[in-house]
Amino acid sequence: MPTFRRVRPRTAGGEDRLSSLPDDLILLIVGRLDTRTALSTAVLAGRWARIPRELPALDLRVSDILPPEYDRTVALRQRNLPRDTALAKILDGLMAGREIDTMRSFANGVTGFLEADGGNDRRVKTLRLEFFQTNDSTCAADRLITAAVDAWGVEDLEVVVRLGMGGDRQTTAGYSLPGDCLSRSRLRSLTLGKYCTLPPLHSYGTLTKLFLRDMPASTPADVYETVFKDCTQLQVLHLASCCCAHDILVVDAPCSQIRELVVEECSFWKIELRDLPMLVRLACCLTNTRRIVFGSLPCLVDTNLTFSTECDDLATARLDDTFDRFLLMSPTMTNLAIRFSGLRRWILPTCSERQLPYLKRLLVADLPSNWDILWPCSLLMDAPSLEVLHIHVPHSESEPDYNWRRVNLSKLPQKLRHRHLKELVVVGFTQRHIWFLKYVVSMCTSLQRVILLKDGHVRYNGLWDWQMVGKQTSCPWSDDEKMAVRTMVKMFGPGPLVQLILG
Repeated sequence: MPTFRRVRPRTAGGEDRLSSLPDDLILLIVGRLDTRTALSTAVLAGRWARIPRELPALDLRVSDILPPEYDRTVALRQRNLPRDTALAKILDGLMAGREIDTMRSFANGVTGFLEADGGNDRRVKTLRLEFFQTNDSTCAADRLITAAVDAWGVEDLEVVVRLGMGGDRQTTAGYSLPGDCLSRSRLRSLTLGKYCTLPPLHSYGTLTKLFLRDMPASTPADVYETVFKDCTQLQVLHLASCCCAHDILVVDAPCSQIRELVVEECSFWKIELRDLPMLVRLACCLTNTRRIVFGSLPCLVDTNLTFSTECDDLATARLDDTFDRFLLMSPTMTNLAIRFSGLRRWILPTCSERQLPYLKRLLVADLPSNWDILWPCSLLMDAPSLEVLHIHVPHSESEPDYNWRRVNLSKLPQKLRHRHLKELVVVGFTQRHIWFLKYVVSMCTSLQRVILLKDGHVRYNGLWDWQMVGKQTSCPWSDDEKMAVRTMVKMFGPGPLVQLILG
């Protein structure tokens, strides 16, 4: 019987087992760590010191070295808690001390990292940087960004500036990127957060992606408009929670290469897309926007419109909004997702004739359950090429049923026939939706597949693709319900369906 001898690690002066690990394994281990921990592994063994140089991304965030209680205290103070003035002053003093210590540690850490690095053989693709705006932190950030874009070849840069509790958000100047090096950089993607100022983009010849977040209300409208005109190689533009000194954003950029535009919870009252010749994908979360004007968008294919319909005062809610206010001209889109949040603001689905002539797939998601499900019918008849119609009504135990928010079935086209719709899926189907089913099966002459699910959700694959997902409900279909649906489809449908699924 063979015997096994226990192998003991060698003592000091013997073999360095950590250093004997293969480079690929060390890189795999280090790649699963956050940046601060990965850089600290240099103390483990001699060969580990050079491995972090091969990391493709560096995340240096001041929030990683803040104590856990800091953000909780910030949230309390933003709600003016605690009410006791003396206790509030004590907390503010403690937070100010934490901020000073953190900013000093951050600046010292970045400075030490740059001095020890040398930067000769480091190659980094992505740099994400977050810091408090102080003199020391700003100087350290400038040095780091300069080294990253000049020596390391960074292509993706994200900069987020935090303002300490003692800072004045009204008078503090925004952080400006060091312009002496960025004009000759190889940047492909740039993300700027709150308290950052937008640099002149005409010199960023390689920039293809730009993400702007939390731009202040003092930002002139022409700053945003210049982005479309001056950055001629830009292909992706995201505006998130951006404010503007004016309410109207006019986009007239016939030389723009932008293919993807996302506008999320911005303060633009009106968006005029006059000329974006290469735009393919558009997503707008219309929290404050009351109108979108579509001009020359000859390549538009995918559109996602999210309507925030919540209104604090029902008496002052606008009841005359129509879908035409958001689609005043005919786009060439083939996929359209319409999503809702809130319950109270009513949007009439009326569209002019042949408003969406090229539309193939339509999703109406989170349709307020106090609206009649017939709401999408007008859109159906204004999309003569539509092949797929998906509707999602969120499950709710009890929802008010306001009769004045119903669509009158008698006012919908009765003589027209839809000749291309092949698939209808309704998630959240109830017996009060039977009239909608009757209308669709009687109007659509090519219908092949009907799926009615009592409960489920929409699974989004990005902003412009989706999948309807059902889940098992506690109230399964009864035999009478199944018989009623099958009888309805058989009596009023164009012919036998390939599939009828009830779930």
